[in-house]
Amino acid sequence: MVKENWRIWDSSKEYGNVFFKRATGILPQMECSKALAKIISTIIQDNDLIVDVGCGTGHYIPSLDKEILVTYKYLGLDATKNYINLAKKAFKQKSPHGLRISTSFKIGDIYKIKLKEDISEIVMCNNVLLHLPSIVKPVQELWRIAKKYLIIRTLIGTNSFRIKQINEPEEYTKNGEPLNFHYHNIYSEDYLIKLFGSLKGLVKYEFREDKDFSCKMLNREVNHYEKKPHNLTSVINGMQINNYIIQPWKIAILEKKNN
Repeated sequence: MVKENWRIWDSSKEYGNVFFKRATGILPQMECSKALAKIISTIIQDNDLIVDVGCGTGHYIPSLDKEILVTYKYLGLDATKNYINLAKKAFKQKSPHGLRISTSFKIGDIYKIKLKEDISEIVMCNNVLLHLPSIVKPVQELWRIAKKYLIIRTLIGTNSFRIKQINEPEEYTKNGEPLNFHYHNIYSEDYLIKLFGSLKGLVKYEFREDKDFSCKMLNREVNHYEKKPHNLTSVINGMQINNYIIQPWKIAILEKKNN
């Protein structure tokens, strides 16, 4: 049986260390976290809850704190225990400026989120779906817990590509299937439109190209790691790439009927 080694976050402590440094301000905020925080700041209302699924160390919080000008609550879920432990170490219950009035973190599985329906005004899931073996159940779970908005950042193009990026040690079965890999999948807009259309209570959706980034800052990312990650994003001619693969990053914004 081929090893389904898609939980890449469990195998590298360095990712967690870099995320922790972002969370605590030692390293700069991610370009995508700044872009997403700007979007959220336009839809969030006073006292709303944000559930961040795949929250890592909570390293999107500094960007949210900077952009959001109303009181809000934050709950981060991640399947990696180390990330959750680091997140709890990085953040206090309330933000220094007092607008983030509640902060908590829990270990959670995107395929079975242990939260009630419609629990959060805003649910976000960023840079996660591309690494999963399938996304139907995760999207359904994200939608189930969302009350008003679901925001997803992932790779979205005109065609779908199922990509396995090979990890070391590079080994294969006799049938040529890799034993050590992680997914780096791209989904077509058409596929996602069909998937979103099956969600109960969907009012509208939109796709936004994620072009709100600094090429200079992204190309400096390599300096934050002791060893360059195999899937580190860089920019050439204004396009974000992973090695040889152009990455069509988009942000999907889904609005839910508020009963």
